[in-house]
Amino acid sequence: MPAPVLVETVACVRTITLNRPERLNALNPELLDAFDAAFAHLPSDVRAVVLQGAGRAFSSGHDLKWSAEENAKEPKGEAELAAATERLHEITRRIRACPVPVVAKVHGHAIGGGAEIALSADLVVAGHSASFRFTETAVGLVVTNGFTGVLPRTAGSVVAKEIIMLGEPFDAVRAQDWGLVNRVVPDDELDDEVARVVGTLRTKSPTALRLAKNLLDRGWEGSLEEVMRRETAASVEASQSADAHEAAAAFAEGRSPRFSLS
Repeated sequence: MPAPVLVETVACVRTITLNRPERLNALNPELLDAFDAAFAHLPSDVRAVVLQGAGRAFSSGHDLKWSAEENAKEPKGEAELAAATERLHEITRRIRACPVPVVAKVHGHAIGGGAEIALSADLVVAGHSASFRFTETAVGLVVTNGFTGVLPRTAGSVVAKEIIMLGEPFDAVRAQDWGLVNRVVPDDELDDEVARVVGTLRTKSPTALRLAKNLLDRGWEGSLEEVMRRETAASVEASQSADAHEAAAAFAEGRSPRFSLS
Protein backbone atom coordinates (compact mmCIF):
# COMPACT_ATOMS: atom_id res chain seq x y z
CA MET A 1 0.00 0.00 0.00
CA PRO A 2 1.42 3.43 -0.92
CA ALA A 3 2.38 5.75 1.89
CA PRO A 4 -0.55 8.10 2.74
CA VAL A 5 1.85 11.04 2.85
CA LEU A 6 4.99 11.55 0.78
CA VAL A 7 7.85 13.61 2.21
CA GLU A 8 10.72 15.02 0.19
CA THR A 9 13.36 17.53 1.26
CA VAL A 10 15.35 19.20 -1.51
CA ALA A 11 17.46 22.36 -1.31
CA CYS A 12 16.24 23.12 2.24
CA VAL A 13 12.58 22.90 1.22
CA ARG A 14 10.37 20.14 2.61
CA THR A 15 7.45 19.10 0.40
CA ILE A 16 4.62 17.19 2.09
CA THR A 17 2.22 15.51 -0.33
CA LEU A 18 -1.14 14.10 0.72
CA ASN A 19 -1.06 10.79 -1.13
CA ARG A 20 -4.44 9.09 -1.33
CA PRO A 21 -5.30 10.18 -4.88
CA GLU A 22 -7.79 7.34 -5.35
CA ARG A 23 -9.83 8.92 -2.52
CA LEU A 24 -9.03 12.53 -3.50
CA ASN A 25 -6.67 12.60 -0.51
CA ALA A 26 -9.49 12.14 1.99
CA LEU A 27 -8.35 12.41 5.59
CA ASN A 28 -8.17 9.22 7.65
CA PRO A 29 -6.13 8.39 10.78
CA GLU A 30 -3.19 6.93 8.83
CA LEU A 31 -2.87 10.06 6.69
CA LEU A 32 -3.18 12.37 9.69
CA ASP A 33 -0.55 10.42 11.64
CA ALA A 34 1.87 10.54 8.70
CA PHE A 35 1.17 14.24 8.16
CA ASP A 36 1.87 14.93 11.82
CA ALA A 37 5.14 12.98 11.68
CA ALA A 38 6.30 14.97 8.65
CA PHE A 39 6.18 18.13 10.77
CA ALA A 40 7.40 16.52 13.99
CA HIS A 41 10.67 15.43 12.37
CA LEU A 42 11.52 18.59 10.45
CA PRO A 43 15.27 18.78 9.63
CA SER A 44 17.03 21.75 11.21
CA ASP A 45 18.16 23.15 7.85
CA VAL A 46 14.67 23.35 6.29
CA ARG A 47 13.77 26.90 5.27
CA ALA A 48 10.17 26.37 4.07
CA VAL A 49 7.48 23.69 3.88
CA VAL A 50 5.21 23.16 0.87
CA LEU A 51 1.88 21.32 1.25
CA GLN A 52 0.22 19.75 -1.79
CA GLY A 53 -2.11 16.95 -2.84
CA ALA A 54 -1.41 14.11 -5.25
CA GLY A 55 -3.69 13.49 -8.20
CA ARG A 56 -6.74 15.60 -9.07
CA ALA A 57 -7.28 17.42 -5.78
CA PHE A 58 -5.66 18.90 -2.72
CA SER A 59 -7.99 17.04 -0.34
CA SER A 60 -11.67 16.12 -0.26
CA GLY A 61 -11.67 16.39 3.54
CA HIS A 62 -12.82 13.90 6.16
CA ASP A 63 -13.07 10.36 4.80
CA LEU A 64 -16.80 9.79 5.28
CA LYS A 65 -16.63 6.27 3.85
CA TRP A 66 -14.03 5.27 6.42
CA SER A 67 -16.03 6.96 9.18
CA ALA A 68 -19.24 5.14 8.22
CA GLU A 69 -17.44 1.78 8.17
CA GLU A 70 -15.93 2.43 11.59
CA ASN A 71 -19.26 3.49 13.10
CA ALA A 72 -20.90 0.38 11.66
CA LYS A 73 -18.42 -1.73 13.61
CA GLU A 74 -18.93 0.13 16.87
CA PRO A 75 -20.46 3.59 17.46
CA LYS A 76 -17.97 6.02 19.01
CA GLY A 77 -18.51 7.47 22.50
CA GLU A 78 -18.00 11.07 23.54
CA ALA A 79 -14.38 10.56 24.57
CA GLU A 80 -13.48 8.93 21.25
CA LEU A 81 -15.26 11.60 19.25
CA ALA A 82 -13.50 14.35 21.18
CA ALA A 83 -10.15 12.63 20.66
CA ALA A 84 -10.80 12.39 16.92
CA THR A 85 -11.55 16.12 16.73
CA GLU A 86 -8.45 16.92 18.73
CA ARG A 87 -6.47 14.79 16.27
CA LEU A 88 -7.62 17.13 13.51
CA HIS A 89 -6.78 20.15 15.64
CA GLU A 90 -3.24 18.87 16.10
CA ILE A 91 -2.69 19.24 12.35
CA THR A 92 -3.44 22.96 12.45
CA ARG A 93 -1.35 23.32 15.59
CA ARG A 94 1.57 21.70 13.79
CA ILE A 95 1.26 24.06 10.83
CA ARG A 96 0.97 27.15 12.99
CA ALA A 97 3.78 26.08 15.32
CA CYS A 98 6.11 25.22 12.44
CA PRO A 99 9.19 27.44 12.84
CA VAL A 100 9.48 28.05 9.10
CA PRO A 101 6.89 29.38 6.62
CA VAL A 102 4.34 26.87 5.32
CA VAL A 103 3.11 27.34 1.75
CA ALA A 104 0.01 25.54 0.47
CA LYS A 105 -0.07 24.71 -3.24
CA VAL A 106 -3.73 24.10 -4.02
CA HIS A 107 -5.32 22.61 -7.10
CA GLY A 108 -8.69 20.91 -7.52
CA HIS A 109 -10.95 20.39 -4.54
CA ALA A 110 -10.05 21.54 -1.03
CA ILE A 111 -13.10 20.52 0.97
CA GLY A 112 -13.92 20.49 4.69
CA GLY A 113 -10.84 19.40 6.61
CA GLY A 114 -8.86 19.65 3.39
CA ALA A 115 -9.77 23.33 3.07
CA GLU A 116 -8.89 23.82 6.72
CA ILE A 117 -5.42 22.34 6.18
CA ALA A 118 -4.79 24.37 3.03
CA LEU A 119 -6.00 27.65 4.52
CA SER A 120 -4.01 27.12 7.72
CA ALA A 121 -0.79 27.61 5.78
CA ASP A 122 1.07 30.90 6.12
CA LEU A 123 0.82 31.52 2.38
CA VAL A 124 -1.68 29.96 -0.04
CA VAL A 125 -1.01 29.77 -3.78
CA ALA A 126 -3.94 28.36 -5.75
CA GLY A 127 -4.43 27.28 -9.33
CA HIS A 128 -7.47 28.33 -11.31
CA SER A 129 -8.89 24.82 -10.83
CA ALA A 130 -8.92 25.20 -7.04
CA SER A 131 -12.33 25.04 -5.42
CA PHE A 132 -12.88 25.46 -1.69
CA ARG A 133 -15.87 24.31 0.29
CA PHE A 134 -16.86 23.81 3.92
CA THR A 135 -19.43 21.03 3.70
CA GLU A 136 -19.79 20.21 7.38
CA THR A 137 -23.37 21.46 7.79
CA ALA A 138 -24.47 19.20 4.92
CA VAL A 139 -23.15 16.07 6.63
CA GLY A 140 -24.14 16.81 10.22
CA LEU A 141 -20.72 17.98 11.36
CA VAL A 142 -19.14 21.28 12.44
CA VAL A 143 -16.12 23.18 11.21
CA THR A 144 -12.95 22.47 13.18
CA ASN A 145 -9.28 23.48 13.24
CA GLY A 146 -10.17 26.86 14.73
CA PHE A 147 -11.93 28.10 11.60
CA THR A 148 -14.98 29.42 13.45
CA GLY A 149 -12.45 31.94 14.77
CA VAL A 150 -10.16 32.24 11.77
CA LEU A 151 -12.81 32.88 9.10
CA PRO A 152 -14.63 35.76 10.87
CA ARG A 153 -11.31 37.46 11.59
CA THR A 154 -10.01 36.95 8.06
CA ALA A 155 -13.05 37.27 5.81
CA GLY A 156 -15.46 39.01 8.20
CA SER A 157 -18.44 37.63 10.09
CA VAL A 158 -20.92 37.99 7.22
CA VAL A 159 -18.73 36.10 4.74
CA ALA A 160 -17.75 33.51 7.37
CA LYS A 161 -21.40 32.69 8.03
CA GLU A 162 -22.05 32.32 4.31
CA ILE A 163 -19.03 30.02 3.89
CA ILE A 164 -19.93 27.80 6.84
CA MET A 165 -23.75 27.91 6.94
CA LEU A 166 -24.47 27.65 3.21
CA GLY A 167 -21.48 25.41 2.51
CA GLU A 168 -21.36 26.39 -1.14
CA PRO A 169 -18.17 25.99 -3.18
CA PHE A 170 -16.12 29.07 -3.98
CA ASP A 171 -13.29 29.36 -6.46
CA ALA A 172 -9.75 30.59 -5.94
CA VAL A 173 -10.47 34.10 -7.20
CA ARG A 174 -13.28 34.58 -4.70
CA ALA A 175 -11.11 33.07 -1.97
CA GLN A 176 -8.48 35.67 -2.82
CA ASP A 177 -11.10 38.44 -2.74
CA TRP A 178 -12.09 37.24 0.74
CA GLY A 179 -8.50 37.35 1.95
CA LEU A 180 -8.08 33.57 2.24
CA VAL A 181 -5.67 33.01 -0.66
CA ASN A 182 -2.54 34.99 -1.51
CA ARG A 183 -2.04 34.27 -5.20
CA VAL A 184 -4.07 32.71 -8.02
CA VAL A 185 -2.40 31.48 -11.22
CA PRO A 186 -3.20 29.14 -14.11
CA ASP A 187 -2.67 25.53 -13.10
CA ASP A 188 0.24 25.10 -15.48
CA GLU A 189 2.02 27.98 -13.71
CA LEU A 190 1.33 26.73 -10.18
CA ASP A 191 4.65 24.93 -9.69
CA ASP A 192 6.64 27.92 -10.93
CA GLU A 193 4.72 30.39 -8.77
CA VAL A 194 5.22 28.31 -5.63
CA ALA A 195 8.90 28.01 -6.49
CA ARG A 196 9.08 31.81 -6.78
CA VAL A 197 7.38 32.28 -3.42
CA VAL A 198 9.65 29.75 -1.73
CA GLY A 199 12.70 31.27 -3.44
CA THR A 200 11.81 34.66 -1.99
CA LEU A 201 11.32 33.19 1.48
CA ARG A 202 14.76 31.58 1.28
CA THR A 203 16.35 35.03 0.90
CA LYS A 204 14.83 36.24 4.18
CA SER A 205 16.12 35.96 7.72
CA PRO A 206 14.88 32.67 9.25
CA THR A 207 14.87 34.33 12.67
CA ALA A 208 12.80 37.27 11.45
CA LEU A 209 10.36 34.99 9.61
CA ARG A 210 9.89 32.79 12.69
CA LEU A 211 9.26 35.79 14.93
CA ALA A 212 6.96 37.49 12.40
CA LYS A 213 4.92 34.31 11.96
CA ASN A 214 4.44 33.96 15.70
CA LEU A 215 3.50 37.62 16.13
CA LEU A 216 1.02 37.53 13.27
CA ASP A 217 -0.61 34.30 14.43
CA ARG A 218 -1.06 35.81 17.90
CA GLY A 219 -2.04 39.23 16.61
CA TRP A 220 -5.67 38.95 17.73
CA GLU A 221 -4.71 37.88 21.27
CA GLY A 222 -5.06 40.61 23.85
CA SER A 223 -5.00 44.38 23.70
CA LEU A 224 -2.89 46.57 21.43
CA GLU A 225 -0.55 47.15 24.39
CA GLU A 226 -0.06 43.40 24.74
CA VAL A 227 0.65 43.12 21.02
CA MET A 228 3.28 45.83 21.29
CA ARG A 229 4.87 44.15 24.32
CA ARG A 230 5.25 40.97 22.27
CA GLU A 231 6.72 43.03 19.43
CA THR A 232 9.25 44.57 21.82
CA ALA A 233 10.40 41.17 23.03
CA ALA A 234 10.62 39.87 19.46
CA SER A 235 12.49 42.99 18.35
CA VAL A 236 15.11 42.49 21.05
CA GLU A 237 15.54 38.83 20.09
CA ALA A 238 15.82 39.68 16.40
CA SER A 239 18.30 42.50 16.97
CA GLN A 240 20.59 40.20 18.96
CA SER A 241 20.41 37.35 16.45
CA ALA A 242 23.17 36.14 14.14
CA ASP A 243 20.85 37.01 11.23
CA ALA A 244 20.79 40.71 12.18
CA HIS A 245 24.60 40.79 12.53
CA GLU A 246 25.00 39.04 9.17
CA ALA A 247 22.60 41.45 7.47
CA ALA A 248 24.51 44.45 8.85
CA ALA A 249 27.84 43.00 7.73
CA ALA A 250 26.45 42.20 4.29
CA PHE A 251 25.14 45.75 3.89
CA ALA A 252 28.51 47.21 4.87
CA GLU A 253 30.30 44.93 2.41
CA GLY A 254 27.83 45.53 -0.43
CA ARG A 255 26.69 41.91 -0.74
CA SER A 256 23.56 39.83 -0.14
CA PRO A 257 23.26 38.35 3.36
CA ARG A 258 23.96 34.66 3.84
CA PHE A 259 21.53 33.50 6.49
CA SER A 260 21.79 30.17 8.28
CA LEU A 261 19.35 28.24 10.45
CA SER A 262 22.12 27.10 12.76
